[in-house]
Amino acid sequence: MKSFLIAGAFLLVATSASAAHIQKFVPISADREIYVDWNQAEEGYPTVVLLNGLTYKTTEFQKMTDQLLDRRVGVLRLDFYGQGKTLLKYAPVAGVISVHDQIRDLKLLLTKLRLEKPYNFVGLSYGGGVAIGYAAKYPAEVSKLILMAPFTEPLKSTDDWIKSQIWYTRQVQPWNPYSDDDLYDYFLKQIVYTTYPSAEPIVLENPFKLEATYRLVQGIRKFRADSVTKNLPAKSVHLVVAGKDQYVPRELMDAFWEAVPKSARASTLLVNNSEHKMPESIPAFSAAWVVEILNENVLLKNGREFEADPHRGVVKYDGGKFELGVK
Repeated sequence: MKSFLIAGAFLLVATSASAAHIQKFVPISADREIYVDWNQAEEGYPTVVLLNGLTYKTTEFQKMTDQLLDRRVGVLRLDFYGQGKTLLKYAPVAGVISVHDQIRDLKLLLTKLRLEKPYNFVGLSYGGGVAIGYAAKYPAEVSKLILMAPFTEPLKSTDDWIKSQIWYTRQVQPWNPYSDDDLYDYFLKQIVYTTYPSAEPIVLENPFKLEATYRLVQGIRKFRADSVTKNLPAKSVHLVVAGKDQYVPRELMDAFWEAVPKSARASTLLVNNSEHKMPESIPAFSAAWVVEILNENVLLKNGREFEADPHRGVVKYDGGKFELGVK
């Protein structure tokens, strides 16, 4: 028995010492653990932190991750509270999941993991909103802020419909004791529960995800990126806009870009023929563009605007074009 235990302990140490891929729950506080999937970078190569879209978990980034790993880039993925394996650990989620709490958790996690600063964030949609909030709060800790169709404010059509329902409720039920905020969340939940299952079937992958998704939306709906852009670090913002985004209107991205100070702008890219979830629809191109940013391509500065054909890997700008090594 003694020799078995010694051999087992040696195996554990040897495996741990040689591992470059970590998948585990990381305690960040007395009552919270966050699931991470971390492919550590080779020496001399950078690491990117991929921040989940609203209905994502770490595995939805897999194709893009594989492409980044082929280029020796380290990749840290995580499931925020309310997402993926972290959701399943704490389910059911019954309260608001504040975007500010997500920023706090991300801060605690990166500190716990001792990831080298400054960080390189790639945030999709919801994750883009978290990334903006983090960079605005801790600008000295962020180098590259790569925002793929980021959440910047609620969709106007949804917001207007909910506010019209609140107005109507006040007309027909003037005695209704609930606040406008309460009613807003009530009608927001109706939208999530009635439309998300058909638009995003992944919300039905487990019994807890639909409610958690509502709680995530509830917790970020008051976030306005244009209220914090003045605090973003210099030369950090790389905005990536999907040409066929079925969720986020182009004008919303244009308005956000206008709100970003010129000192913080690095580049903006319009990706033709791509849907909202670029890490899934065009993973090779998405990874290649991220690598160009990490490699400090001299063209990607001063807010220069680009347009791309992701399938050919051709990127055009106001002075020429270049090709990415899309596999």
